[in-house]
Amino acid sequence: MKMFLFEWKKIMKKKTTWIVLALSILAVMGVYVFNLILADNARNQAINQYDIHLNLILQDADHWALEKDKAMETEDEKLIEEATMRKQNSRSSYETLKAQKAEYENKEWDRVIQQQVDFLEIFAYPPPGQGASFGFEGELISNFTLRATYEEMNYLLSHKIEPFTQNIYGGTMVKTTIYDDFGGRLLEEWKKYTTRYGEQGVYFIYQLIQLLYIPILIVIGCFIFGNTLSSETTRKNNGLRFHQALPLNQSKLFFAKYTTGYLGILLFVLFMIGVPLLVGTVMRGFGSLEYPILVYDGVTTGSKVLNEDDAFHFIALKEYLAQTLLFTIVASLFIYSLYYLVSQFSKEPIFNVIIIGILSFVGMQIQHPYNPFSYLRIDKVITHEIQLQTWNAAFTYTTGIFITLTAGVICTMINFICFKYKSN
Repeated sequence: MKMFLFEWKKIMKKKTTWIVLALSILAVMGVYVFNLILADNARNQAINQYDIHLNLILQDADHWALEKDKAMETEDEKLIEEATMRKQNSRSSYETLKAQKAEYENKEWDRVIQQQVDFLEIFAYPPPGQGASFGFEGELISNFTLRATYEEMNYLLSHKIEPFTQNIYGGTMVKTTIYDDFGGRLLEEWKKYTTRYGEQGVYFIYQLIQLLYIPILIVIGCFIFGNTLSSETTRKNNGLRFHQALPLNQSKLFFAKYTTGYLGILLFVLFMIGVPLLVGTVMRGFGSLEYPILVYDGVTTGSKVLNEDDAFHFIALKEYLAQTLLFTIVASLFIYSLYYLVSQFSKEPIFNVIIIGILSFVGMQIQHPYNPFSYLRIDKVITHEIQLQTWNAAFTYTTGIFITLTAGVICTMINFICFKYKSN
C-alpha cells in the first residue's frame, strides 16, 4: 500500500499531469460548444424548411385566388368552384403547417412526435396490397429505416422523451440506418438531414461514444498515468534507479507501479466521461436514460443480404451506457498493458502514445471476432452493426469482453516477465 501511495504521489506532483488534464477538459468543452453551434444550425435549417413550404402554400393559394377572379369574369362556374376549393385547402394547409412550425419552435415535443407517428405509419406499415414509398432526392428510403424511425418515434411518444436535435426532411425526423446505401452528393445531403446532435448531458456522452471517445481517453490516460516505469529510466534520469538498487520485492513493486497506472487511467476516463455530462446538463439539461438505442437483428436471418423486413429492437440508453462502462474497464486494461509493454523498451511517452495509436487504428481495420482491437468501436458491437458489416454473428458483446480481457491479462503477464528479467 505504501508503494502504491508513493507511486501515486509521484504522478500527482508532475506538472504534465495537470496540464494534460486541463487541456482535456478544455477540449471537451470546446467540442460541446461546437456541437451546440451545429445543433442550432440544424434547428434553424428545419425552421427554414417550414418557411419554404409555407411560402409555397401561400403562392399556391394566391394562384387559385387569381384563377377564381378570372373565372368570375368569364362566369365559369366549374372553375370558380374548383378554385374556391383549392384556395380553401391551401389556406387550411397553411394554418396547419404554421401551427406545426410553432410547436417545433416551442419544443412541444409530444405534438411534434405525434405528427411524425401519424405521417410515418402508412410508409412503415403500408396496408396489404397497397405500396407506400417515401423517397429522398429521387431515391427510395428503405422500409427498414422507415420502420425504425416510426417505432423510435412511438417509443419517444409513449415515454415522453425529448428527441435529439436534427434537420427535417419532408416534415420527418428520419433516423439513419445502415440499410440505406447512398453515395456521392446524395450521401452528403442525407447526412445533412439525418445527423443528430445531443445537446443534453447524457445525449452528448452517447454521441461522443460513437466517435471513439473512450479509446481516445484511454490512450491519453496512458500518457498521463502509464509511465510509472519509464519515467525512472528516461535519458533525463540516467542516475541511480531506486527500484533496482533498494532491497524491494520486485513482484510487489511491479504490481504497485502497474496498479497505480491502471487505476489512474480508469479514474481519468470516468472523470472525462463526467465532464461532458456535467457541461451538457448545466447548459441544456440531463436528457433521458430511457432514450431508445437501435439494435440490429438482421444477421440472425442467415442471409448475407440486407432485407427490408429484417428485425430490430431497442434498448434503453442506460443499458447502453452500463455496457459501455463495463467494456471501458476491460479495454483500459488491454490498451494500458500494451502501452506499458512498449514503455519497457521505449522511454519517450509521446513516442509510445504514437505507437499505441497507430497499433490501435490498424488493429481496428482488421475485423475478426478474436481480434481485441475490433471491439474498440464498442457502439457497433452493442448495436450489432459490426455483425451486419462482417456477416459474422460471432461478434457479440460477451465475446468482446472475454477476448479483450484475455488479451489484457496475457499482456500483463508478459509485462511482469519482462520487468523481472530487466530487473535481474
